[in-house]
Amino acid sequence: MKKAIHFLIIPLVMFTLCACGVAKNETPMEKIQQMLNGMQGYYCTADLTRFSDKGEAKFGIKQYYKISGEYRMEMVSPDEVAGNFTVYDGKTVCQFNPRVNGKMVKDVPENKARNELFLGNFVKNYMNSEEVSIAVSTVDESRCTVLEAVIPGDNKFTATEKLWIDNETLEPVKLVIYTSEGKEKYIIEYNEFSYNPQFEQNIFSIE
Repeated sequence: MKKAIHFLIIPLVMFTLCACGVAKNETPMEKIQQMLNGMQGYYCTADLTRFSDKGEAKFGIKQYYKISGEYRMEMVSPDEVAGNFTVYDGKTVCQFNPRVNGKMVKDVPENKARNELFLGNFVKNYMNSEEVSIAVSTVDESRCTVLEAVIPGDNKFTATEKLWIDNETLEPVKLVIYTSEGKEKYIIEYNEFSYNPQFEQNIFSIE
């Protein structure tokens, strides 16, 4: 609860300082908090790695997400899954696989692991989590801030998560989801990222 209040008071403090003519140099963490707090949606392309008992599997993905909950995730690689996508219009989850009669499968059950692959879920978990940490790290010679949160639900496969954010661009670099044993379960490495894009009208529609 304290953290959520902190998110809300930053813009008020900034407004007060600006109104008084007092210059303030924002820290990277303040900029990151403001960006995440103001995020209404995003679009990204990314590389997803999933770890299981059978080893690791890598996928190329696209994500479209609105903070109100609607989302769309498309698979772009490897070839055997390219063209598959999952879409949620706010009421129903549907999946499309061009290799299975080319038909949309409607009323797909919710999937906790799939939902956690979206940055919007991390933001919600981070703001609501009482167990968080903030650190500074070096990723690919770029200074990043690392945020950590607990994932609710007591799922042993998706227990905690960390997000690396570039201090200059304020864009996410990497999201890692860990098991309850601290092992990596999912790694998302972002390639292209856009905050608050203008989505096409039918991007979350279920045909």
